[in-house]
Amino acid sequence: MKRIFVLLILFLSTVVFATQIDKVKINGNKRVPESKIKLYTVSEKSEFDLEKIDSSIRQLYQTGLFLNVSADLEVEGDEIVLIYNVSEKPFVNKIYFEGNDEISEESLKEKLAINEGEPFDKRKIEATIKEIRKKYQDENFFNVRINYDIEERENNSVDLIFSIDEGKEAKVYNIEILGNEFYKDKEIKKLLETDEKGFFSWLTGSGKLVSEELALDRERIRAHYLNNGFMRVQVAEPEIIYNDDKTKITLIFRIVEGARYKIDSINVKGNIHIDEKTLLDRASLKPGDYFSSEKFQKDIESLTDAFTSIGYPFANVDPETNVDDEKHIVKITYNIEENMLYRIERIEIFGNEKTRDRVIRRELSIAEGDIYSSARIKNSKQNVQYTNYFEEVTMTEEPLPDNKMKLKLNVKEKPTGTFSIGAGYSTLDGFVGTLQIQKDNLFGMGYSLNLKGEFSSNRTDYTLSFTNKWLFDRPITFGFDVYSLERSYYDYTKKSEGVALRLGHPVIGRKLYMYYKLAYDVEDIYDIDTDASDYVKEQEGKTTTISFTPTLAYNTTNHPLTPSKGNKSRLYVKYAGGVLGGDNNYVKIGLESSQFFPLFWKFVGMVHGEVGYLTALDNNPLPIDERFRLGGMYSVRGFKYGDISPKDENGYDYGGDKYVLFNVEAVFPISESANLMGVIFYDTGQVYDEGEAYFSYDLRKSAGFGFRWYSPIGPLRLEYGKKLDKKEGESSDRWDFSIGGMF
Repeated sequence: MKRIFVLLILFLSTVVFATQIDKVKINGNKRVPESKIKLYTVSEKSEFDLEKIDSSIRQLYQTGLFLNVSADLEVEGDEIVLIYNVSEKPFVNKIYFEGNDEISEESLKEKLAINEGEPFDKRKIEATIKEIRKKYQDENFFNVRINYDIEERENNSVDLIFSIDEGKEAKVYNIEILGNEFYKDKEIKKLLETDEKGFFSWLTGSGKLVSEELALDRERIRAHYLNNGFMRVQVAEPEIIYNDDKTKITLIFRIVEGARYKIDSINVKGNIHIDEKTLLDRASLKPGDYFSSEKFQKDIESLTDAFTSIGYPFANVDPETNVDDEKHIVKITYNIEENMLYRIERIEIFGNEKTRDRVIRRELSIAEGDIYSSARIKNSKQNVQYTNYFEEVTMTEEPLPDNKMKLKLNVKEKPTGTFSIGAGYSTLDGFVGTLQIQKDNLFGMGYSLNLKGEFSSNRTDYTLSFTNKWLFDRPITFGFDVYSLERSYYDYTKKSEGVALRLGHPVIGRKLYMYYKLAYDVEDIYDIDTDASDYVKEQEGKTTTISFTPTLAYNTTNHPLTPSKGNKSRLYVKYAGGVLGGDNNYVKIGLESSQFFPLFWKFVGMVHGEVGYLTALDNNPLPIDERFRLGGMYSVRGFKYGDISPKDENGYDYGGDKYVLFNVEAVFPISESANLMGVIFYDTGQVYDEGEAYFSYDLRKSAGFGFRWYSPIGPLRLEYGKKLDKKEGESSDRWDFSIGGMF
């Protein structure tokens, strides 16, 4: 610490005791305001005190703003002036990072102990280097080297540059499982999120060690044993062993399996309103089964739900397990406390400023006066969420006196009107532009209005649609469509103008629906190519079609775009002409079904099948645009749309009156963060003509692969199909591309 100069001491020895400091001046400051410095100095008009001056110098040093601080005393006229001479530390102007490829600059900045605009401080810089090194080590870069440089700038400032040599990332090269007897090593390794470095680790990220995942891996092993009867299993903390240069990691999981326990008996006690057999039937664990911790917890929840669903919201299930470690058996007793029966006194709705109360209430599965039911309350909340009118939906319960319950439904409305301009491309239609105005929950009544136009070199479509999903406040869908559609096919152009009325209602909950459509359509076939089929040429001109189409739709998939399980099926019958009138008389029947199911790792399988049949009700030809053709992105890939079709006597395609189609796919993630998926597939199908039976000749076959990207502007599909039964004169393969969506 700098002391007061000797000159000052000599001067003080000659002045009268209790000299007053008349003025305080600051010299040498450039960036630090004088007002801030004087917060630490002695005050003007204060009594001279050497210790206080010395203390003020120490405080100025402690601010971290200065390299040097000293004090001097001068006489100006008849005033004594105390002068603080300061030398400021340089300030950090900008902070840069060099060499950081694996960790982003944003992540590194979170570890800074020194920031831009602060004084240069070597201790803070060293602390920053320590934190950055720790960050790299957490990411398994144990050989990282970090240095810093400074570059002087104007106004006593410097740029601070951290130079990073990341070194090689340590990867898991070997995972050892010790102590396991019942399960093989490979079975346990399948449970782990951490895996050994593979050939494609640069793409898949295999071999990466994440401490959080490692802790979860230990629990995954333990849970697997607990769910398969090993009630006393022990899994030690994973051991991490590095090689000499800390680039290769060996993980060791040590397991003490213990014995496997079976269920000896299961009993329930305390139940009054549900008999024992009904309760035990709800339980997934049965006597003779191996004990499963997961099933045990689910059974407790299931038994509790049994009572909360019939009016006992405070029912409690207290399980009791009696374990025999000699016989390796466990006896389970579920002690049930039903508590009191409750009824719904009131249902209050909050937050709906535009949406009418009745639009929300009609979605509820429970009403005022009903017996309390947790299942119906949960279902009510889901139904309100599925309307897609609200950002948030919460349901709270408030017990009232006399065993009554009040439900509070809180909603937060969201905008339900959209104006969108879209663009897309497909190999069938080329570039397609879309203009759409849509309003859901119109007037707060739950109505939907949609005006849409689509334009391309091959199509011009306009559609106006209105839908009321709750006709007369009952779950009956009513709607209508007015449309004008024009599309150019390979050998002709078709224009349709018409109107359709729609009606629908649920058959089983929200899984199975019945829909009905009555349509009046005026069709015009024109611009027929000279090399088109005679069958097409015969249908040139305008015709009228009046049709009625009932459709049975079933859907249990868990996601509208990327389902991983569930089924989606549809059966329809289109009846045209006959008693309805019009120029075209036919019946068209179609059935299609898709089953989704998880495979190994993150692969999802899909099996899809379709069958269609078309027959005339008179002796007139079947409408060309209703006949079946296959090929292209959405049927048999590797073939152009319409390539799979019966041919007339001149060899021209004109479509068939029946078809079959089968698709098998395996979809897997390439980059989950980017929503990029890969797909491998096998397609087969055939179209048959009048008088030909199904499977009367071989199905056409193809196989291939592709990519699907669920991008911000819509889904993109790029798929390659190779014909497995190429015929003479045909191309052997084909790429199909499609992208579309809103922007």
